[in-house]
Amino acid sequence: MQQSNPLSPWQLWSLEVQNRLKEQCERLDALEAKVIALCEQVKQLEARPTYNIEGIQYHFDQLKVEKLDGTLNIGMTAPGMGDDSIPGSIEQMAVSNTQVFPTAGTSMPSPSGLYNDIYAGMTRYLDTEAEKKLLSYENEFQIPLDPYHRQIIINDVRKQVPTRIQYYMQKTERSSDAQPSANDSNAMAAAVLAKTTRDADAALLAYMRQLQSNSTSTGGMS
Repeated sequence: MQQSNPLSPWQLWSLEVQNRLKEQCERLDALEAKVIALCEQVKQLEARPTYNIEGIQYHFDQLKVEKLDGTLNIGMTAPGMGDDSIPGSIEQMAVSNTQVFPTAGTSMPSPSGLYNDIYAGMTRYLDTEAEKKLLSYENEFQIPLDPYHRQIIINDVRKQVPTRIQYYMQKTERSSDAQPSANDSNAMAAAVLAKTTRDADAALLAYMRQLQSNSTSTGGMS
């Protein structure tokens, strides 16, 4: 059997160049695929709506409302006359006297097991029910919001929940001289949770009414 002729130096060089070119083409194809993917991500980010919402801080200790008009912010407004009355509308939540709410500089009790239970209940509400409530207001006022806008609103209310829970807990504890029993603690938790949920709903309603007012004054949503 005749032995095959060895490749000449020229042929070896030519094969090496071909292999190098093949490797470079494969690298270029991979880089091109990455560039296409990055461009697609940039397009998605550019298409995502951005919001610049100002003035949503709400100081409970400065609350003194006689008339609600003008610009409304996302704020868990104080309840109406009598804590047990659930307001049917934001106009019914007028406060005739100053009510002092805890702020960052006010001495607050350390979170207890009761507080943690109430906070967990409010977290479940904000995670599952608050968006449904907001959607119902959107339908009522015919002002659709996108998911990012809804999340901003709910997160702003979420930040105000701890102070509101502690305020209602302190108020309930001051009204009871005796050491509460287990049943009393359960009743307190249910009452504080109901009042905090009510205030959260009122804040969502107030914000949607603000959007409606702005839409009416400008002749439509921008």
